[in-house]
Amino acid sequence: MTESVARNAPESALPAGLAVSHQTALDIMGIAIVCYSVLIEQEEVRPSPDLQRVSQWERDLEAVAELRRTLDARDTERVRRLADEYAVLVRRLDRMIDDN
Repeated sequence: MTESVARNAPESALPAGLAVSHQTALDIMGIAIVCYSVLIEQEEVRPSPDLQRVSQWERDLEAVAELRRTLDARDTERVRRLADEYAVLVRRLDRMIDDN
């Protein structure tokens, strides 16, 4: 008799909904990184770029990238909270890109 697949799954296997939620958070943070990159590029090509602004965006970009690298899929509350927070940030950054 064959054992069920569920009992053969490793203990660290993530439930499908959790994996999607984690992936969604990673995707949203990835979009934030792209937005910061676009803002930095837009500012750097200006005749008189605001170097403080560029420096701040570079720090913000690195902070998001580090958070994205270290986000633990098993910390469901943090994953959900960060997905929500970064969705708001992405909308704000997108408006800033449009305004430039």
